[in-house]
Amino acid sequence: MTDSGGCPDPGSATHTVRLATRGPFDGLGIMRFLADHAIRGIETSTPTSYARRLRLPTGTASLVVSLDDSGDGPGVVCSARLSSDEDLPVLVALVRRLFDLDADSATIDDALRADPALAASVVLHPGVRLPGAVDAEEVLFRTLLGQQVSVAAARTVLGRVSAELTEGSGLFPTAAQFAERGSAVLRGPARRVASIVAIAEAVASGRLVLDARMPAAELIATLVEQPGIGPWTASYVAMRVLGDPDILLASDLIMLQSAQALGLPHDAKSLAEHGRRWAPWRSYAGLHLWRSIGR
Repeated sequence: MTDSGGCPDPGSATHTVRLATRGPFDGLGIMRFLADHAIRGIETSTPTSYARRLRLPTGTASLVVSLDDSGDGPGVVCSARLSSDEDLPVLVALVRRLFDLDADSATIDDALRADPALAASVVLHPGVRLPGAVDAEEVLFRTLLGQQVSVAAARTVLGRVSAELTEGSGLFPTAAQFAERGSAVLRGPARRVASIVAIAEAVASGRLVLDARMPAAELIATLVEQPGIGPWTASYVAMRVLGDPDILLASDLIMLQSAQALGLPHDAKSLAEHGRRWAPWRSYAGLHLWRSIGR
């Protein structure tokens, strides 16, 4: 359903569509994940909604996504101001990817419930979804700036950097903006700042391509070739950008702490070995590990 009017730009329109998904759907869980990582000035979250501005092929859009569990089953309602109606199919695809609306949760839950260590979490949180991405570059730079700090600290850094690089536009900075002014606004060890700027230059120039259609192994290999990007970062970016269901971040410290609490192997090598039984749903198993310790 489409409603026109109420937009600041001539010719823009507000579109409202309901996007359905198969149950079970842990909508509150994915909203919590987005809220925990929301950047001030870029994203606004409540327990049941998520809002932001983003770039689309013909211009920018203002987006609000709300959980909807009407008689039609689980899903989300997406309302957006678009610069052009041509962007609506792109936006719908991005929202479906961000909220993992095409996942076969019943099959995933059945598979993971077979491991006694995960069974309680699957029962408590049925239909866990893998948070996707609205922009591959954004996920990469959010991850790079969030390395080696807490989620809360990363949000603070990203909010400041975004405001300075975009002059408060409400949009996440582009790779070109990081390349042009990153040295002036990024803080920390000079080597790390130089690495992030170099990666931004590679993305902006097209030398480093982030394509959501790439196989996970290819994207991870491409990323780890860049100085300053290690296996964890590359794998996390691939998991989010590609929506890959079978990536286990076995070296993640929070995940290892959770594994220990659940009686699972809690060194990276042993957890990775144990995780083979979760294939092809290792990304979702990792989300349950994060959830069990409150990440």
